[in-house]
Amino acid sequence: MSEPRRRRLAELAAERGLLVLEDDPYGLVRYEGDALPSVYELSGGATAYCSSFSKTVAPGLRVGWFVLPADLAADLEALATSTYISPPYLSQATVLEFLTRGSFAPNLERVNGLLRERRDAMLAALEREMPDDATWTRPDGGYFVWLDLPSGPPAAELLAQAEAAGVSFVKGGDFFPGGVGGERSLRLAFSFVSPDEISDGVARLASLARSETPAPL
Repeated sequence: MSEPRRRRLAELAAERGLLVLEDDPYGLVRYEGDALPSVYELSGGATAYCSSFSKTVAPGLRVGWFVLPADLAADLEALATSTYISPPYLSQATVLEFLTRGSFAPNLERVNGLLRERRDAMLAALEREMPDDATWTRPDGGYFVWLDLPSGPPAAELLAQAEAAGVSFVKGGDFFPGGVGGERSLRLAFSFVSPDEISDGVARLASLARSETPAPL
């Protein structure tokens, strides 16, 4: 979300007395450009904020945190302790040790460098392989590229074909209320596989995207 949209969201929350929960696990996963202020920062701390170490330290560390208005923090703590027996102490201790040793900042730099390399591999492959009418985002951070394919099979049909060819993505419609919208959009992830695997996967996907959709009988 762009800074103007974040700022407007913070303004709307203040105007209408709404509590906005900002889920921001990718905020520090940024390998280009200046970091964007969070909605929490733009609201002067009037909204709620949560994040996770799973994107900046290791995926298996299911450890996160909340920053909450003071009157809500105690209620949420009471709800949490009545919901589960105990938090994951070993994972929390691992994160604490990682932070105490000063390993977080250099690891984040390493992670962002690896992700930049994969982002660049995906963008180069899309430019090389995709149909002329295809368009896509050029993210400054995060794990994903948003791809629009005006021609060729709809995303739902393309997904079945892609999975059979060993490639996967998330349909654009999954990000729209009721699935109405994004029928020809795809969210592509580049965080896990190698640049060579990304190039191969995009080539397979582009081949399928170029195929013609049979006309209905």
